[in-house]
Amino acid sequence: MFGRGKRSRRGAGVDAADGLADDVQAIDEEASAQDVAEADSLDESVPGERSQQGAGAGGWRVDGPWDESEVGDPADGGRRVDLGGMWLAGRPGVDLQVQVDQNSGSVEGVTLVTGESGLEIRPFAAPRTLGIWEEVREELTQSLQQQGAQVQPGDGPFGPEVRALLPVQLPDGQQGVQPLRFLGIDGPRWFLRGVVSGRAAVEPGAAADLEEIFRDVVVVRGKDPMAPREPLPLRLPPQAAAPEAVEEGAQDEEQARELPQLPERGPEITETR
Repeated sequence: MFGRGKRSRRGAGVDAADGLADDVQAIDEEASAQDVAEADSLDESVPGERSQQGAGAGGWRVDGPWDESEVGDPADGGRRVDLGGMWLAGRPGVDLQVQVDQNSGSVEGVTLVTGESGLEIRPFAAPRTLGIWEEVREELTQSLQQQGAQVQPGDGPFGPEVRALLPVQLPDGQQGVQPLRFLGIDGPRWFLRGVVSGRAAVEPGAAADLEEIFRDVVVVRGKDPMAPREPLPLRLPPQAAAPEAVEEGAQDEEQARELPQLPERGPEITETR
């Protein structure tokens, strides 16, 4: 069964987060050849240190998100969906949308949507011994302020985060503000970023399911040398429908296709041209 992933379903909040995530990714991809060489030297394994990176006093890396070396089975008996660079577990009532470039077939992003809230998740490469979230927070704050957003630091269940009110144009043409929360986790040789949008960015109760999904992510860094901040490659799950199996006659810019069944909910894939 196929459905159309229209932006009206996702809401202005998720759309605003998607656009801003593109800006942040442009910052994240400014790695030079020298960065790659540095990453190679830093990626040499030191026994006993991998699981400690990113673990704070609050325990936000003690109980997730996880590195693949910290879990026995990343798929957890089929509970998680394999997206290549990370594994995600669903929740009842939460849709999983994967943005796919139609020309290249590459996965450009992953967004979880529930009600009026969204969570965009993306894993990146990072040096083994150095966390990058502190530096990314500073760059992110500057980028948001340049876009006219009100920005303030925050402290959430995953440690330091960035909270912002971003000016947006509402569907009726009026001007409004979109609340956003930017989450960051420094792991062993990886960095995991989350962008919470909509109601979950201001109401703790509305964020519970999305935060639990974020906490339950398993990052699969791999052994290949990568430049710091380079996005980890994502892919469609092996069980997903073939790229050609798009709803016949669909005219929308974004079209949905089905992912493997998550607990009590069928996820979606949204394709972008």
